[in-house]
Amino acid sequence: MSIRPHASWFPWLLFALITVHAAARYTILDPSFGNNDSSLLFVIIALVLWIERSSIIASLRGEGTGDLITGSAFLITGWVLYVTGRLYPVMILEIWGLFFMAAGLVAALALRQYRKSAFFMVIAGTVIVLIGWIAPDLFSSQLALAIAATSAKIISATLFPVISDGVILYFGPYSAEVTKACSGMNSIFSLTALSVLYLRQGVKREPWHIAVLVACVLPVAMLTNLIRVIVLVLATNYVGDGFSQGLFHNATGIFAFVVALAILALIDHLLFNASIPGTKQTGKIEHADNKV
Repeated sequence: MSIRPHASWFPWLLFALITVHAAARYTILDPSFGNNDSSLLFVIIALVLWIERSSIIASLRGEGTGDLITGSAFLITGWVLYVTGRLYPVMILEIWGLFFMAAGLVAALALRQYRKSAFFMVIAGTVIVLIGWIAPDLFSSQLALAIAATSAKIISATLFPVISDGVILYFGPYSAEVTKACSGMNSIFSLTALSVLYLRQGVKREPWHIAVLVACVLPVAMLTNLIRVIVLVLATNYVGDGFSQGLFHNATGIFAFVVALAILALIDHLLFNASIPGTKQTGKIEHADNKV
């Protein structure tokens, strides 16, 4: 089961270096790091690669040649998207390109039985890009207004006065803006994409079960981001603006995302037990590629 010395490790090393460089550039080295949730996209890439780890390990073993035509097509498409995103720059294009490049490596270097993993990577990346590109521009302003107004009412009723004026919150000597990221849109498209990844695992679900789970994405994302905004306001008021708008800002974004994912997993568990009364999940999850 060990990974043999083989030329296949080199393209994966290049892919890892490109991914790490992109992640560092858009998070750690970005001056606006504390005011965006870009790191969530790279968390999703890591989760996709983890879910498809069996196909990646297979490509590293060097046991044979996969589908060179499909792999080359994915790699070329991914490289074009990545370079285009670097030139303009458009981060979402770079992310999309990384998904295609990983899929191309799996398709070209792993055995043909792992082609489904390659196509899944492409589909997952495309869903993330389309939802992440379109949805925030359509809905973020309305969600931001709702989050700002609700958080102001909750804090004013329990701790100290907070006034909301549109998406701006005023409290004490401070003011805070509920941005697109804080409105929940990043969590919404990330959770939608991860719901697709989660459903890829081989637990049988009824159609209504899947529909309810996807419908819960919006309220769960709004709830967790409402909590995030409240925590950031409290941190600003009691600790300081420098603290709340720095690393702590991004940390709360990732924490809210993880909590939202855990809530969705709990809802999925409850729905599964409700759909099949008297039964329990065995805890053994079969990957979709193992069912062919």
